[in-house]
Amino acid sequence: MGIFRKKETLNEQMLREAGLDRVVLNTPLPASKPVADDPPQFEFGRRASRLNHEPLAWDATTTATAPGLQGDYVAFITLPGGDLIVISGDGDGDLSPLADSIEEHVSPPYRAAASRQDDDRWGVGAVRIEVATISFQGADELDLAQSGGVSELDVDGEPSDATPPLELQRLGERIGGDFCVEANRIDGDYWEVKVSSL
Repeated sequence: MGIFRKKETLNEQMLREAGLDRVVLNTPLPASKPVADDPPQFEFGRRASRLNHEPLAWDATTTATAPGLQGDYVAFITLPGGDLIVISGDGDGDLSPLADSIEEHVSPPYRAAASRQDDDRWGVGAVRIEVATISFQGADELDLAQSGGVSELDVDGEPSDATPPLELQRLGERIGGDFCVEANRIDGDYWEVKVSSL
């Protein structure tokens, strides 16, 4: 079902620092409307302010009935092939009812958060994401910036002399010569990526 880790992962740390470790969706609305006037935001990477990303709102919200699912909150990522990776929360059990419900509105890949509303009813919100397969060992975060033909790679927030993965370069080149690509490891060679122009 998911990957459970004993120590706090980078994604859990980012969710906690963004105040998303306990998202509560009290009154889910139709998919065309946000959950609230100021819905919780997913923060991405350490250099989000440098990239001038606009805050993300939910792409879809819904409710789901999930009998037997324990806990009150769970956050997960669904990969392009449909695999679910649990990134935080105390929800323990089958998450497929949550995924099936939100996938009536959003196709994988996406990042989702769900919280118990009452009994077996859960509120679910999802944000579309881009996922890339990148072979790079020993790191959880990569940032590749290119400006004026000069590239700079940061690995886990520190400058690095390592050769940037070709996949990052290709992602950046889709939008032109000056770009920044942020990648956060989801699991294995799967990375959540954001590409921005500089």
